[in-house]
Amino acid sequence: MNKSKQPTIIDVASEAGVSIATVSNVINRRKVPMAPETIRKVEEAVVRLGYRRNVMATNLSRRRSYELGLIIPHFGGYYGRFAENLEQKVHHFGYHLSIFSAAGMDPEIEQRHLEHLLQRRVDGLVSHGLAMSMHSTQQLVGEGTPLVIFNGWGWPNEIVKMAVNLDFAKASSEAVQHFLENGCRSVIYAGRSKGMGANEQRIQGFMTGLSDRIESTVHALLDAGELGIEGTLDEALRLSGDLRPIGIYTFNDALALELLALCHERGISVPGEIQLIGMDNEFFSKSSYPSITSFEMPVDLQTSLVAAFLMRQIGEELDEENTQLLEEYLPRVTGHELFIDLEMIVRKSSGK
Repeated sequence: MNKSKQPTIIDVASEAGVSIATVSNVINRRKVPMAPETIRKVEEAVVRLGYRRNVMATNLSRRRSYELGLIIPHFGGYYGRFAENLEQKVHHFGYHLSIFSAAGMDPEIEQRHLEHLLQRRVDGLVSHGLAMSMHSTQQLVGEGTPLVIFNGWGWPNEIVKMAVNLDFAKASSEAVQHFLENGCRSVIYAGRSKGMGANEQRIQGFMTGLSDRIESTVHALLDAGELGIEGTLDEALRLSGDLRPIGIYTFNDALALELLALCHERGISVPGEIQLIGMDNEFFSKSSYPSITSFEMPVDLQTSLVAAFLMRQIGEELDEENTQLLEEYLPRVTGHELFIDLEMIVRKSSGK
């Protein structure tokens, strides 16, 4: 076969020594009886030849598939809202959005996503900074696929041209300052190490918020994933001694709610003895008792910026609204990262 020519299904069938129909059944994973040896031969031929099924051939003459990909860590909470909002934004430009979950960073699933995106010849990709490895992302970028990262910190310039990030560090600093202003004499961060970059941003902001009060304020970084909810509360109480109130800033609202429930169970007053601040402003944060102070995630603004930056990379003409949006936010870009502020929603769990 001519190496400069894109391999076809005929080439795969010839290489594997099977029929074209058999190759089609394997690569489309049709539920028809096939010997394991036959499947193995086809899959090995596909890898050797570098064959990719082109399901968008009818659109290639226009050099656009009008397909985009989005990869998120999971579908819950903020990520589900992000996906729904971004779908609406790109629909405005005439694009369809295929959404994939990283399923806990499972490498096999990640590889399947990568293969699918390459086969579909998506015109652009949006990925959460923790949803896909740098290696896999680099493969897509190497194929010439425009890419915008969201909530991805410290990605190399050669992979990412634009990262639209929520400023968790700044918000975390504000949370600490809020505790100190409310008279907290001990300040604790209850994080999730599995949150990786997002957790690290919160830690960075937490320490910045303490600044010149760091030596006079009891403080600690706790991993709620390792300690569990009871262990986290026990450690916060042990470290704080008789100091009250204790300010506990949590990785997200779900963790804050679990701590609040445990405080109720133990008869610990919130916000009298313990003050709580979460993150995400989930629907239950305002319905709990007491209601939980949290940070609003500006999903609409973030998805608008992601869509506008991606459309510009693809070469789409932006309307006046999106042009003005980029003109407003481009001056705020540092390197290839844009940081968006979060708004603190003060409620009863943090005192006044």
